[in-house]
This record gives sequence, C-alpha cells and structure tokens, in this order.
Amino acid sequence: MSVIIKEKKKREPLAYLFTILFFINYFLVFQQAQWLHKIDTVVYFKLTRNLNNLQVMFYNVISELSSSRMAIVYTIVLLGILWFIRWQIPGVWITFTVGTGLVVGWVARLILRYGSKRVEPEMGYAFPGLHVLGMTILVAIVYIIFLPYFKDKALAYLVGFILGIWLIATSVACIYLGQLHVSDITGALTLGFAWVYYCSNLYIRYAAKLKKIKGFRNSNY
Repeated sequence: MSVIIKEKKKREPLAYLFTILFFINYFLVFQQAQWLHKIDTVVYFKLTRNLNNLQVMFYNVISELSSSRMAIVYTIVLLGILWFIRWQIPGVWITFTVGTGLVVGWVARLILRYGSKRVEPEMGYAFPGLHVLGMTILVAIVYIIFLPYFKDKALAYLVGFILGIWLIATSVACIYLGQLHVSDITGALTLGFAWVYYCSNLYIRYAAKLKKIKGFRNSNY
C-alpha cells in the first residue's frame, strides 16, 4: 500500500479536477439545465433504438452484478481475503472507502430528490448513479492499489482494460435499462474517483496509528 503515498502528488490535481467537475454536474442537475436533459434524452433514445430480448437480458445481468448491493458484497469478500493474508488495515480502509462513498452518494441523491424543483421528474432523481458509483470506487481502488504490485505488467494492463470495459458496460446497461441518465453516470464517475483519493489521504494519516491497535499489529500496510 506504499503506492498510495508514492503516487499521492501525481493524483492530487486529477482528484481536484474530478471534484470540481462533480460539483458543476451537481449544480447543473440541481438547476434542471435543459441542454443537459436533452443530452440525456438523445443518448437514451440512441441506445434503445433497436431493442431485442437478448440485449435486455444481457444488460439486466450486468446491472444486477454491478448494483450497489453487489458492490458491498464484493467489498466484504475482498475484506475477508485481505484479512486472511494479513492485510487487515488495507481491508478496513477499502471497506470504509466503499461504504462511506455509497453513503455520500445516497445523501447527495436525497438532497437533489427533495431539495430541487424538478421540471423534468426523472432528471436528478437518481443522481449520482449508485450502481456506477460503487463500481467506480472499486475499480479505482484496484487501479491505485493492486495493479502497481503486479510483476507482470502485461497482466496488469489486461486486468485494467477488463475493469475499464466492465465500468463502461455497467454505465451503458444503466442507460439502456432506463435506470440512469448520462448526467447520473458522469456524477458517479467523478465522485467515485475523487472519493477514493480523499480516503487515501486518511489512509496515509491513520494507517500507522491503526497498526498499534490490538488485532492490527500483524497487519501489512
């Protein structure tokens, strides 16, 4: 996990950029920007122009496997694996990052849902998309923490590519099934990557202190 510390300065400008983009997106959705609604509508109709049962089934499977509920399941499984190999502190950090990230997304959604006067009823109702948010946080964690440790760089690139495709497929599935709009997805992507960065700062600050607590003394970090 030393890669978190080493790469902190490199990721910092990108994290701030994602944060700014998220709040711009949030403001536009809150204000019910009509041009943004038009983009959401155009993308939705283009993706769903030629519906067929096989596509619906395929995207339903992807949607189910990438739901926020499944993100929690994946996190618990990952925590168990990391705990077993004496990476308890990283495991707790990952669980904290995913859990708090989903809570922040849910709170942001509630504020939009009940705090804004929606001209278009569906606009902002699911912002930010929790399906995409959960997967974004997990993918970002893998990119930042695990891939740099791969000795086989070709394998690292392959895993990174597959995860990127999965994140794209999740986004497309949510639009295709009418669960999310493009604005919901961009909000989830920007919030997710920024949140992982800010939580990594907490890791840098508190990991060594956590190691002094009984139960974490044998943990690698």
